[in-house]
Amino acid sequence: MAFRLPEPLRRRPWAAILGLAFAWLAFLAGPEWAIERNQALGWPRWRHPAGQVAAVLVILGAGVVILRCSSLFARVGDGTPVPVAPPRHLVEQGLYRWSRNPIYVAYAAIWLGAFGLLGHAALLLYAVGCIGISHLVLILWEEPVLHRRFGAAWDGYVRRVPRWLGRPAPPS
Repeated sequence: MAFRLPEPLRRRPWAAILGLAFAWLAFLAGPEWAIERNQALGWPRWRHPAGQVAAVLVILGAGVVILRCSSLFARVGDGTPVPVAPPRHLVEQGLYRWSRNPIYVAYAAIWLGAFGLLGHAALLLYAVGCIGISHLVLILWEEPVLHRRFGAAWDGYVRRVPRWLGRPAPPS
């Protein structure tokens, strides 16, 4: 069985390219820069074997979350998580019942997991900075766009499901 891109990515192949560029920058180049800064500044490094094992498990779990949620975007939303090929339908299934942003939660887990695995103090600062930027992007750009695209359905979803993590409100 040959690998085939999901239909939304076949319609917009540059969405996959932009997604890979984001992943390279956020999860490889950015952390490498933070590690270099940590070493250049002589900042501390904390590592513990049990913490490293936990960090690997967190990172692997976050990868599974990203793959599952991206699959939902393609199958249910008829789109991708990449803003240039957004979903055509609001996705409220799966982990989206518990968080409006499970992919961002997974990104945060990967950034924090990198600190747990490698122990560079600058990686912790990088993780906190990336989480803060993600939060601002959500509030200032992504949520207003989703409100315009999905209207009342989005408003109801916002009332029921927390932005980050939590227990969804019962249906009204």
